[in-house]
Amino acid sequence: MQHATPPASPDFDFGRPPFDLLTEGQRTALAGALDIALHPRGAVILSREEPTDSLFVVLRGSVQERRGGEVAVVHGPSDRFGLQALYGTAGGDGTGSRRFIAAEDCVCHLIPRAALEALAGENPEFGSAILGDFAQRMRDLAAVRSNREMAALTMARIRQAHLHPPLFVDAAASLRDAADAMRRNRASSVLVRGEDGRSGILTGTDLRDLVVLDGRPVADPVGPLARYGLVTLDRDDLLFNALVLMTKHAVRRLVVTENGAIVGLLGQSDLLAVLSNHSQVIGLQVEHATDPADLRRASRSIVELIRTLHATGVKVAFIADLVTELNRRIFRKLFELLAPPDLLANSCLIVMGSEGRGEQLLKTDQDNGLILRDGFDCPDLPRIAADFTRHLVEFGYPPCPGNIMVSNPDWTRSLAGYKDALFNWVHRPDEAAQMNLAIFYDAAPVAGDATLLADAKNYLLSRLQDNQMFFTQFARPALSFDTPSGLFAALFERRRAEPVDIKKAGIFPIVHGVRALALERHRAETNTVERIQVLAELGALDRKMAADLVEAFTILSTIRLKARVDLPEEGPEAEPVIDNLVHPDQLSKLDRDQFKDCLALVKSFKELIAHHFRLNH
Repeated sequence: MQHATPPASPDFDFGRPPFDLLTEGQRTALAGALDIALHPRGAVILSREEPTDSLFVVLRGSVQERRGGEVAVVHGPSDRFGLQALYGTAGGDGTGSRRFIAAEDCVCHLIPRAALEALAGENPEFGSAILGDFAQRMRDLAAVRSNREMAALTMARIRQAHLHPPLFVDAAASLRDAADAMRRNRASSVLVRGEDGRSGILTGTDLRDLVVLDGRPVADPVGPLARYGLVTLDRDDLLFNALVLMTKHAVRRLVVTENGAIVGLLGQSDLLAVLSNHSQVIGLQVEHATDPADLRRASRSIVELIRTLHATGVKVAFIADLVTELNRRIFRKLFELLAPPDLLANSCLIVMGSEGRGEQLLKTDQDNGLILRDGFDCPDLPRIAADFTRHLVEFGYPPCPGNIMVSNPDWTRSLAGYKDALFNWVHRPDEAAQMNLAIFYDAAPVAGDATLLADAKNYLLSRLQDNQMFFTQFARPALSFDTPSGLFAALFERRRAEPVDIKKAGIFPIVHGVRALALERHRAETNTVERIQVLAELGALDRKMAADLVEAFTILSTIRLKARVDLPEEGPEAEPVIDNLVHPDQLSKLDRDQFKDCLALVKSFKELIAHHFRLNH
């Protein structure tokens, strides 16, 4: 990004609402405060983890607002964006993966927060129009969302949920025909028109059991094999009734009718998308916590939330976003309960590793630290840091074996101290330094002053040079662990009974290989999928390889989660054991085939990393 600060900006459109509400003197003041940012095509202007102190107004070109991998909005000349990030609410509205990307070479005016708030104070009409009492509106919106979702169980109607279109086959159709219809229509079930006029259902699970387990010929007709006596509800019935019926009949989908005719199927995951109040309950518990014991109860509820979401087929990326947000709320609230106001104002609590990347699902080792403002001293800090770590252990977050926690003075230090450490990690890179640098590069702010972390990360990126030896050493751990070959089916089948550490064999090589490529490009993103997407946009990764990596990373994360949550529970608050071992012989055939294909892709990616960073030389 390039900046130039003009004394005035004749190009700024003061005729566009709400800027037309400003007086001549206020327009002159704003023009003098404006900055200009130039963004080349494909540049990420603002992302989830990147703090900002300005409101963006497009002068020339266009900016895509992306949520996940989709383009949600395109902002053109005179459009403004970044208000949520400016006031620290990015991600709080369920759009945690929001990014703003230059769709073409573009120029943006930047309105500094101080100038914006000064004008809002002088000109209440302008302030109301552009801010609309923004902070209060965000609080009101959160309250409305919570109340609405809490009431959804008793008020929401089935028509508010997504329905899957009904897919019919005749009773005489074969099992093969039914499977082909599901594949072509991307459906998980078919409705069968019985010869007596009744309708039945055959699901993908039924097909698997009938053909694979029972050995039924694929030419057998579906009529005698379908399940009749469908569980149905009218489209205007309550979602709560749907939830009750699903539970009562132990089914994952209901047939929905309108005026007596079948109009669609309601799945558990679709119902949950409307009734996702469980997360709101945990969030409210956190917000209203008055002591660590309250937070402990909220934290323990996350495990059951994960089990519920996973059991209903919710995608792992959504679960990770939700759990990340809840975890960070818990960390933030705990720190606020323990830290005096002056410590909160003069420090930044950070999370690192998978938590920093927003990829932690189940509770793994703590990776956290504290950055203190230079010159600030808190005599009681050692006790506060020790209490913070102790409480997190009680909440179910295990202590870090490498002692990367706020209770370790090496990870609770001044900004200058962190910069000294970063200098050493970059310029004297032994194995421990490389690990520390990788972990810190993934850091995200949780509580306190986020600009302290931004300052430290800017320093890190400024110290990086085009030093081939440094990046070669940094990337090398991506090749540290063996990835069983999926290219030779016979070999893989012989090794099927051997457990595989899915993190070492598949997930870590993707995470660290992508991290090395992102660091080489001086990127600020922390999430692995976001890094992959940006690298593809920059041409640093082939787009097909990028798409395959995202899919493989998602599949491996899903298999890892499933292996953990499917373990038997040892008590009402039991935490799944985190050993990362997956037994291929215990996977379904589909999961096993996907696992094998993912490992083959990981091997190809490791070869790409080895070639790019000259690790074989």
